[in-house]
Amino acid sequence: MLLPSSLYSIQYPPVFRSITVSEGLSHNTINAIYKDTRGFVWLGTQMGLDRFDGINVTHFPEISGQTVFAIEETDTINLWIGTDKGLIKFNRKTEIAETIVLDDKSLSVKVLFPDKKGRLLVGTSRGLFLYKDGNFKKVLLDPNALASTNNLMDIVNGEDDCVWIASNGGLIHYNIAMEKSQVFKNNIRGGFNYYTCLAVLGKTIYLGTANQGMLTFDIEKKTFAVYPKIGNGCIKTLVPVGTDTLYVGTNGSGIKILKASTGREVASMEHSVHENAICSNAVYSLLKDKDVLYVGTYMGGLSYTPTCRDVFSVYSFGSKFDSRNLNVRAFWIGTDGRKVIGTRDGLYYISERENIVRHYVAKSSILRSDIILSVRPLGNDYIIGTYGGGMYLLNADTGELSFFKSDECFKQHSFVGCERDHEGKYWIGSSYGVYMYDESTEEYINYNNRNSSLSINSIFTLRIDSKKRIWFGANGAVFLYDMSNNTFRSNVFPENIAPFTKSIRYIYEDKHKNLWFCDDKEGIVKVDEHFTKFEHITVNDFLPNNSVMSIIEDSLDGGLWFSTQRGLLYRKDNYHKIFSLYDGIPGYIFNPPVQRTEDGSIWWGNEKGLVRYIPQLSPQDPITLLPPVITSVAVAGRTLQSGEDLMPISSTFMEKLSLPVSKNNVAFTFSALNYAVTNTDIYEYCLEGYDKEWLTLMNGNQVSYTNLPVGSYIFKVRAASNPSAIRSVAVEVVKGLSYTLWMIVICVLVCLMLLYSYYGLLNKYKKIKIGLQEKMVQIEEVPKEKYQKSRVEEDEVFRIERKLMVCMEKDKMYLNQDLRLQDVANAIGCNTGDLSQVLNLYLKINFPDFINQYRVEEFIVRVRDKNASKYTLAFLSEQCGFSSRTSFFRSFKKLKGKSPAEYIKEEGIVLDK
Repeated sequence: MLLPSSLYSIQYPPVFRSITVSEGLSHNTINAIYKDTRGFVWLGTQMGLDRFDGINVTHFPEISGQTVFAIEETDTINLWIGTDKGLIKFNRKTEIAETIVLDDKSLSVKVLFPDKKGRLLVGTSRGLFLYKDGNFKKVLLDPNALASTNNLMDIVNGEDDCVWIASNGGLIHYNIAMEKSQVFKNNIRGGFNYYTCLAVLGKTIYLGTANQGMLTFDIEKKTFAVYPKIGNGCIKTLVPVGTDTLYVGTNGSGIKILKASTGREVASMEHSVHENAICSNAVYSLLKDKDVLYVGTYMGGLSYTPTCRDVFSVYSFGSKFDSRNLNVRAFWIGTDGRKVIGTRDGLYYISERENIVRHYVAKSSILRSDIILSVRPLGNDYIIGTYGGGMYLLNADTGELSFFKSDECFKQHSFVGCERDHEGKYWIGSSYGVYMYDESTEEYINYNNRNSSLSINSIFTLRIDSKKRIWFGANGAVFLYDMSNNTFRSNVFPENIAPFTKSIRYIYEDKHKNLWFCDDKEGIVKVDEHFTKFEHITVNDFLPNNSVMSIIEDSLDGGLWFSTQRGLLYRKDNYHKIFSLYDGIPGYIFNPPVQRTEDGSIWWGNEKGLVRYIPQLSPQDPITLLPPVITSVAVAGRTLQSGEDLMPISSTFMEKLSLPVSKNNVAFTFSALNYAVTNTDIYEYCLEGYDKEWLTLMNGNQVSYTNLPVGSYIFKVRAASNPSAIRSVAVEVVKGLSYTLWMIVICVLVCLMLLYSYYGLLNKYKKIKIGLQEKMVQIEEVPKEKYQKSRVEEDEVFRIERKLMVCMEKDKMYLNQDLRLQDVANAIGCNTGDLSQVLNLYLKINFPDFINQYRVEEFIVRVRDKNASKYTLAFLSEQCGFSSRTSFFRSFKKLKGKSPAEYIKEEGIVLDK
């Protein structure tokens, strides 16, 4: 079937994605679809107004409960909304809906039409209203306001200052400048003049009716004609495309694509059980925006064809072969159009010139494994390495597949790659070491951990560099083969770099003779040609993932392409770009094989196909796309609504966000507005002043920050496919009024606590002072001769006693089970003799009893605690400083006159036994 050129921008058969109430729609009936100048798609539903950004649907409760028939804009701020209850002016910046009173009678607005001169035509159930310079003027197209001619359904541009209007009572031509109208009625098909929609192509108007199919109107001859039947008589919407294509939305037969001039159907889009079909055959609204087709249905929701840029393509050969969804593990692209592709599901040979496709699998060939790990040319043949099934030769001319050698070692093990050295010998990596094969003699040598210095048999990859060095990436180390003495050396990296080279899956040498060692987990190690400068590169630098599969240079500008297990990245100098499914790659997981062909194309093995990039423009060239928009903001876990103190205007217009320190958790949701397949966009974001660099968001479209410190920041977001277009929002965390109030309360509480502590200490000091005075009285009563023997001066007695109280009551030195008199004397700053005299002569107590009295009081405090029941008596006594159970019982009874058990029983305390 030959399709019109207007269809080529939409994949055919088209793949639709559907949005329903499950994804946030207010209703599954879509009467109107409109894309504004800012890139949002607005939907008029049976229950209100919704906005779709390609990811999320936002419903606006300001217009909830009204059936929306028409949506238009006359500037970047206001939307005009036609509903079953009248006209609404919706401010997108403040999200305030204003009801416009057009008439003193109830009316519905079915169509809105802004003309080229900035005027707005409002088609209602009671005539036409013209909005100009802030005023509405009513125009009756029939003197009888209730006449069907005044029930307007659709408006399109006419010549000069004129429009054509579809009404329930005929086709109307209206001259806006002269304010004159002319009604055309047809006499065919019973004079049916109930028109639902219209479209103009050239000199012909196409008219859709409610149940009589379509008519045409010749503008020059002013005559009607019957249009060929298209399978359904109820036409809901018409969209002209190009010069001779018409998209027809029917109420029951889906979408018909017609060659307008003849009425011949060239394609159709109908609902089916297939998940990629339109969601309903009752099509109420259509919008074709470049390469995206939006379909609004009755009770089926919205369907649209997701966009996809063609930066990359997935290889296919007509209807004979398609690599999409094949896990490509190896391949070789020949110069003669031949391709050998190894997958997890066998080996494929394609010759486009000979129109041949061959598929080899273990069930129908000598293959012992369907997992192909390597493909390399060997003369006119291809060497095929498999996983666990040996190595083979494929003769492209005959299609014969044979074992590489009859030796049993080549009929088993895994073979991962093949390189040819300067002497013409082939080096082959395998799970059983390294094979060196001489094609001229057909002899080989196997190096393994039994017969050579190669200590590891499992080889992942190999590479011969420009200095004729042979490198092997193995399971645990990197080996360098020294051809001068036929030995393998593993200690090639310094100690600080070696841990990052334990699982090298790819080795690459660039044009500057730098070597790049790609690890399966640790990123990349870059080494200069002299092997003296080492650089470790990870996700903390620019990689999207630390599992790097391959590197190759771009033939156009010399930049480097990095394929990983989490996407594809291009880098040149300090510029880098991450590519997503939106750019045409089929999946984010890449395998090691990569090849640049003579035409400059780059081919990669991907888990979902053989990917091709044809360099046309440098990946650095700018793309004319708008930056992402902030679609919502959440603070402290709650999504802000327009008009709140923190967000007075809509997030899509917001330039600054000011947060109090009490609400310093913020989340931003955003969209690139490219209407691609869900979750195909990759975003990069940065909070300047907080993040050190740009961060990559591989999944989703929301980022959050918690516990932001007081300060000023700038939140930036960009789509990875368009890094030059950045959306910025200033973010400020301030010490608000609530913060100040809290600080005042805290300061008052601290002051009260300090005063309480001060008076407590003052009372304690008074008690100590009284006690000292009492002791001094006792001292005066000491026999004169005993006092005269004391070598301690009175002032020193007071100093030692004060210090002693501090050591016990504040420092709690008594908790030390090994506490000695010397320890206390050292803490006070006196000798043991002076301390002993103060205790025995003035305090009338020896050192052990003095210490134990504090320990007993500590025990009483602890045993009364509500958690004491968890502990044993012995444990508590040890915690109070007693070194033994006997010492504790003796001291307790001496000081309290009763045993600890008796005391505990009296107090009603229960302890563990």
